[in-house]
Amino acid sequence: MARISPVTGHYVTVDVDGREYKVFYLENGTGQPLVCQHTAGCHNHQWRDLLEDEEITANYRVIAYDLPRHGKSDPPENTAWWTEEYKLTADHFANFIIALCDALELENPIFMGSSFGGNIALQLAYRRPDRFDAVIPVEGADYSPGFYLDWWQHPHANAAQVCASGTWDLMAPQSPDADRWKTWFYYTQGSESFKGDLHYYSVDHDLRGKLGEIDTDQCAVVLMTGEYDYLTTPEDGERTASQIRNAEFIEMKGPSQLSVGSGLPPGAMTACGEQGP
Repeated sequence: MARISPVTGHYVTVDVDGREYKVFYLENGTGQPLVCQHTAGCHNHQWRDLLEDEEITANYRVIAYDLPRHGKSDPPENTAWWTEEYKLTADHFANFIIALCDALELENPIFMGSSFGGNIALQLAYRRPDRFDAVIPVEGADYSPGFYLDWWQHPHANAAQVCASGTWDLMAPQSPDADRWKTWFYYTQGSESFKGDLHYYSVDHDLRGKLGEIDTDQCAVVLMTGEYDYLTTPEDGERTASQIRNAEFIEMKGPSQLSVGSGLPPGAMTACGEQGP
């Protein structure tokens, strides 16, 4: 008998900032929407295990999309995008996610993103707490400088392997080899977008001095950081959480880090429910 996954894929047209995108997303489950943003230079396959987690999908409609220029989501349809250098900005990133949620007519969604997706989760809580019931920044912080580098696309380097290998040490050494190599494989496919993503991550994202303005009465904030992340350390995550009223911080130990979409650490969704309106 064929073992067919319950996860389904769709395309939706998203109009934002004068640009039209054909956006691919995977979904499974019923209940409150849980919108998942992949890491820089990657795609929604990172969330494959979460999409098939029966405990999560019994209560949440999990939606994992490919950001434009990633995975199965193309660059904009209505511009000569190849004539411009790709540099993702906080404004466009946040506007896109809100437009996607609007296009899918999502009510009271929870947003979860990892790494640069964790940073944009904080931006969403800061900019539009009225639009999200909660955000879960994974490996997110108020400021992440230093990683917008030319050699991510240097002609003397194998960009695919450089981008993929750069993530290797971010994974817990106890993680199963199969998961570590799948993560490496995923990153080999996104090298063209990696540097542009890091423009947002290290240049345009800066919430220093602004976190205290986040309204957690409208939008709960639960930060999670893995103990082996040297880009955004547990100290960075805890420092960021301490500046947000009623935010919660969870340090993920060992292979519990979300390398390729493993299940959420115990208590993550409960914490959102406790803090949400």
